[in-house]
Amino acid sequence: MAQTPEGTTAPVQAPDRVPRPISELPAGYVFHPKARSLLKSYLITRARGGAIKDPYGDTVADGVDVYAVRPEALPFPRRNRGLHGHVWAYFFTTRPAGAAGIGEAEGGGEDDDFRDVAAGGCWRRYGGGDKEYVGRDGEVYAFRRRFAFHEAGARGKKTVWRMKEFRLKETAPRFRGVVFHPNAKGLVILKVWNQVIPEEEPAVDYYGNGGMNDEEEDEEEIGPVVITVGDPAAAPNA
Repeated sequence: MAQTPEGTTAPVQAPDRVPRPISELPAGYVFHPKARSLLKSYLITRARGGAIKDPYGDTVADGVDVYAVRPEALPFPRRNRGLHGHVWAYFFTTRPAGAAGIGEAEGGGEDDDFRDVAAGGCWRRYGGGDKEYVGRDGEVYAFRRRFAFHEAGARGKKTVWRMKEFRLKETAPRFRGVVFHPNAKGLVILKVWNQVIPEEEPAVDYYGNGGMNDEEEDEEEIGPVVITVGDPAAAPNA
């Protein structure tokens, strides 16, 4: 019988690949899902009345009225916090009643360019038309729309808050024959976050060299470890 060569170690067990809730992972892990993974693993599953699997179970908030409060008052998980006060969160909800207007099946009409917030201010659409997500059959099955939060008033100042709305095209060939949940009409996932511009530290000329160190590279700030859900090659960033 062959003997294990001396000086070798026992085989290393493969790491556990079973998805776990984010809350059970060590500190430093955050949740940044790919758009297509977010659509497939959460929005489509919820629209069909299915059960959500980890790690989505505790990462997308359900039952939050995003349009009742200003974005800074929304509940942002402690784990979804980055450098310079950057925060983000995902919310599962329905589109406002006024958003289900003309052209909804093809991505929404112009009546959906504004979303009033009860506490003051509004979300305004920006960035041109909606982004379309195309399936393997070559047909559009979902959309992404972008909004920026503005202060109240006709000339309301644009703030640092942004929002992406992901919604399904329920008439897409991909969903032909699919039985959606009776309450699935207008379901969306909203990603809300703030765009933070770090304050630049004043330049300090310690030795009076007139800028001899200008070519030195700045040290890169290291953020938290990121969990990305989905295949990067097949699922571009949202």
